[in-house]
This record gives sequence, C-alpha cells and structure tokens, in this order.
Amino acid sequence: MDESYLSIDEEFDFISKDIDRGFIESSFKSTYRIYKRIKNNKRNDIFYASINNIAALFIDIGSFNSKFKKRSSIFGVGLLHKFKDDILKISYEHAYYYNLSNGKSNLLNTKNSFELDFSSIEKLVEIKNLLWKSIVLSLEEEKLPYEYLVNLGICLDKQFRVTEAISCYDKAIKLNSQHPNAWIGRSDSLILLNQISNTFTIELMHQVSLGYKNAINSGQLYQTLIESLNLKLKYNDAKLNDILKSKKIDPDDSDHIKTKNEFESLSNSRRFYLKNNLTLSEHSLYCPCLASARDDLTIPSKTGLKGDFIVPMEMVLNRLKSEFSFSRKLYYEYIEKESNYSEMHESCFSELLNNEILGIDVEKLRTSFRVCFGILDRIGAAICDLYDIHPPNGLVYFPSFWQLDNGNRREKFNKIKSPGLLSLYSIATDLNDKKNGELSFYKSWRNDLEHKFLVVYRSSCLDDIYNSYSLIKNIRFISEEEFISHLEQLLSITRSAIFSFVFTVREKSSLEKNSSKNDLTIPRIITKKDYL
Repeated sequence: MDESYLSIDEEFDFISKDIDRGFIESSFKSTYRIYKRIKNNKRNDIFYASINNIAALFIDIGSFNSKFKKRSSIFGVGLLHKFKDDILKISYEHAYYYNLSNGKSNLLNTKNSFELDFSSIEKLVEIKNLLWKSIVLSLEEEKLPYEYLVNLGICLDKQFRVTEAISCYDKAIKLNSQHPNAWIGRSDSLILLNQISNTFTIELMHQVSLGYKNAINSGQLYQTLIESLNLKLKYNDAKLNDILKSKKIDPDDSDHIKTKNEFESLSNSRRFYLKNNLTLSEHSLYCPCLASARDDLTIPSKTGLKGDFIVPMEMVLNRLKSEFSFSRKLYYEYIEKESNYSEMHESCFSELLNNEILGIDVEKLRTSFRVCFGILDRIGAAICDLYDIHPPNGLVYFPSFWQLDNGNRREKFNKIKSPGLLSLYSIATDLNDKKNGELSFYKSWRNDLEHKFLVVYRSSCLDDIYNSYSLIKNIRFISEEEFISHLEQLLSITRSAIFSFVFTVREKSSLEKNSSKNDLTIPRIITKKDYL
C-alpha cells in the first residue's frame, strides 16, 4: 500500500496491523518517519494525540524480541515522560499508565524470575504500581480492559505472587475466554506454583495442559508461538500420562462435571469463599472440587521438611488461618446475610439524617479490615524471628519493617532471598507510601478506624442536615461501595501473604543442612469431631 496517500490515523492503523503481522523492522521505520514529520508541528491536541500514538507504537514494537527492543522502548517511554501532562489532558489516564508500564517492562534485564533479588525487584515494583494505577483508574471509568489484568498477572508472577496472578488470569478469561495470553499466563503460573510450593496434583497438571490447548485453539497466535506451546503441551502431557499410568488411573473426560457437582455440594459460605478467592487451600487455587472443601494449607509437605522452626512456624500459621477465617466470615456475613433489624432497633441510634451506616453489620466490615492488618503485621514479626532480621528500631509493621536502604539490610536480605520472601516484600510495597504503593492509604484508614472517626455512608451523596460532623476534626468519609471494594482487595493480598509465608518457610527448610530434627509429615488437621 502506498502510505503517501494515507491520513496520519490511517498510517497508525496500518503500522499497528504490520506489528500484529510481525513486520517489526518496517513498523519501526514507519513510526520513526511519522515522528520526524510531526515533531516540529504546532503544539495542540492533535499533536499530543499523535505523540501518544507514536509512543504506544514504539512500545508495542519494543515488546518483540528483536534488535529494536531496547531502542524502540526507550524512545516510547521517553515520549510519554516528556509529554506526560499534555497527553493526560487529551487521553485516558489508565491508558497512559498502562502504556508506560509496558514500555518499562520491555526494558527489564531479568529474564528468569529466579534470578531476582532485593535490588532488581525494585524495577518490577515500579511496573506493578503503574499497572495497579491503570486498573484503578479504568475501574473509575467503569471499563476494565482484560489486557490490564493479564499484564498485571504476568508482573505479579515475576514477583512470585502466584495466588494473585492466577486470580488475574481467571478474571481476564471471564472477560474474554478467547484471549490466548490469559490462558498461557495461567498455565505458566501453575507451573511456577508447583516450583515454589514443592507440591503438585494431577489436576494442576491437567489445568496446565488445558490452558495451553485453549491458547493454541484461539486462532490468535503466530505459528512460532504455537510451535513453542505445542512443545510445552507435549512435555506436560507426557508427564501427566506417566503419573496416571503409575497410579493406574484412567483419564476421565467427565471430570469437569464431577467438579461442578462437588462444588454445588459445598456449603453456601464455602462456595462464596471459592468464588471470591478467599480459601487457604493450594488445590483451590485452580480447582473448586471437594478437595478444596477445607483450608488444608500447612507448612510441611508430603515429602517432609526439616528444621527446629517448622513447628513454631506452624503455630504461627494456625493463628493466621484462625484470624483470616474470622475476617472473611465477617465479610461474607455482611455481603450475603440479611441485616438484623431487631438488633438495630435495640441499639436505639439517634436519627441525625447524615447517611452514616451504623450497627453490628457495618462493624463486621470495620473489624474485618483491622484483622487483615493484624495478620500482615504478625507475618512480618514471624519473618523477623525466623531469619533474625529485626529492624534497628525494633518496630515490626509489615509494610515498613524491611528498611532495605538502612545500613546493610538489603545485602542481608539478598543472602536469605527466596521466592516467598520476595513475594512478601512486593506485597509490602503495595502498602508503603515511600514505595508509591497504590494501596498505601490503607494504613491511614486503619489508623482512623483505630483512633479517629471513619464514617461509612450509604448513598452517592453524603448529607448532613443537622451538621453532626461539623465539630469533629479527625474524620474521614468513605462510601459503603468504596469500603467494600478495598476490603476485598485487602483480603486478597492478605491471603496472598499467608501463602507466601508458607512458601518462605518451606524454602528455608529445604535449604537446611544441619538439623537436629527428623523429617516432619503434615500435621493432623483439626476437624469438627475434635470439638464434639
């Protein structure tokens, strides 16, 4: 096609299609030619829109493993930084931060996540924060592109936050079941889960194969990628078939029907926890069958672990599971159960017409939020005791006890680094304002819940006819919808932190060489019968 007869928008569209077809070199040259043509044009909305498109094209080109990867990505990121304020005036904020995250991701040097340490993870933390920001902003526009979830899943996987990554892929698949990258990411994430958890099941391997098959059958992949996935699929299927033969198990094509029936047989609350990713079971991360009916997450695996610290850390895990069960139950009861109006009547609140939600029900939400912070702080305290890495000031708060820039603490953490520990640090940065954590305001909410006034109100407009709030200085207003949304997010990262804590202790145990204890098997799980 003769590009000289195309409008600039048509040229952008033509280049984008060339990128999709894999014509990377010609796409780079065409994009650069457009940039040279317009770079001295009058600064107006049309110019900034063109610059934004050019930056996005350079970043797309850089996402391919070619000789233009670094050059093209640097150029695109540079344009986004240079014209940030003007681009944000004429385009969606969420798209800007999404493109910027992609450009910075292209420039990462770490190819293998297991090469990651407490220095190189900082660039991934920055990219993760950009993706969180793009998702939050897109939700405000009430439109969440599934690509954002897929990219966040990939970024979280690189930081070993596997439980959250799998949730991202599942949400993306619900939005678009034909998106191949979501299926590929999910399968790769399950393989990573196997690596860092030191456990696997037949169902996990089946899910890995299913993801690769769905991606291949999507009809949206290059032939070279299809060939690569077929090799992965062939390898995984061979391992799966060997295991099935050794255990004398026949493949069951109706297994998904049995899984659905088993899920429906569970209690209402358990189904709610499974649907909302609130269980503490490794099997439940990828399958909602009867094997996910209990929170059977433990530190020892079936192969056994060594170390004097295993039993004390299992005691810690018992406490974490107990508190998390309480926190999610409070959330479940608020969402699913009817309000007790007789209790509201007995409380006899004065009607101030200020839209504040009062009573036992909303206190469940407040308490659930506070309990999650307590769980995270206890994880931090256990990690400090496990590795003897207490902060100099002795104060252990999960988001800030790391203090990697204090003295030689970064070097100390690098000596004990593990996938689980890196994952915990990444989660902590979500809540740390000094790391530009997108969820850092949760700490202020928690402090207000504990020490000040945090008003949860019901409606889009906060009315206060009698000026009941006028004399209270330390007060914060949050809508019910917003509070629930962020509680869901806090529950998600708290659950992720509990899994990462378990993986951290397992990893330490596997590296122990001089232990005075024999191998430990999985402790007996306390059941309802123990209380009868």
